[in-house]
Amino acid sequence: MEDIIRRNRKQTEQRLISAAGEVFRTNGYAGIKLNKVARQAGVQKNLIYRYFGSVQKLFREYILKQDYWSFYHKNLDNILEENQQDSGRNLAKNVLEKQLDYFYSNSEMQQVIRWEICEKNEISRGISDARERLGEEMLGLTDPYFRGSKVNFRALLALQIAGIYYFVLHAMVNGSTFCGIDISKESDMKELHRTLKQIIDWAYEKASS
Repeated sequence: MEDIIRRNRKQTEQRLISAAGEVFRTNGYAGIKLNKVARQAGVQKNLIYRYFGSVQKLFREYILKQDYWSFYHKNLDNILEENQQDSGRNLAKNVLEKQLDYFYSNSEMQQVIRWEICEKNEISRGISDARERLGEEMLGLTDPYFRGSKVNFRALLALQIAGIYYFVLHAMVNGSTFCGIDISKESDMKELHRTLKQIIDWAYEKASS
């Protein structure tokens, strides 16, 4: 009986999270209201309080499920241990390549990022701060390597990560090329992957020279 109750709760939670996403896609963050989300999910609104505490916390759960960086939160200890030997060089490459692929293929994550940079609120700020804390942990691998060099690896990564966001959003919103690069073409996407890795290699080589 307890297994059935837990399973039913899990299913209801997932319905609510999916409903929050549907409301967000249709109406934006302004549409995330208790009654609207409950109606979209087809459940009583008191279940939102019971399972999540508030509709804002429910929406935060939806955002976290879409967030690319949540994978690294869950597996941080193993990731850091596996990437110590090369001072985070391959980790940096993998993070950027996977970010590009994930962001390009996930329209919900695209909408989330657009919302985060257009509307100031506690949820988006909290998630951004969590990403920063994660970044500090991961940059702990790279900082010692670049200390004392003329390479500001943090600034380099910031530009690459932000560039990926803008490049994809520009293509999806305007449908145009950027510097002649068409991200919808497989050949151009491969070049972006190659260049992301090349920039990381240049940075590591410059710091060691």
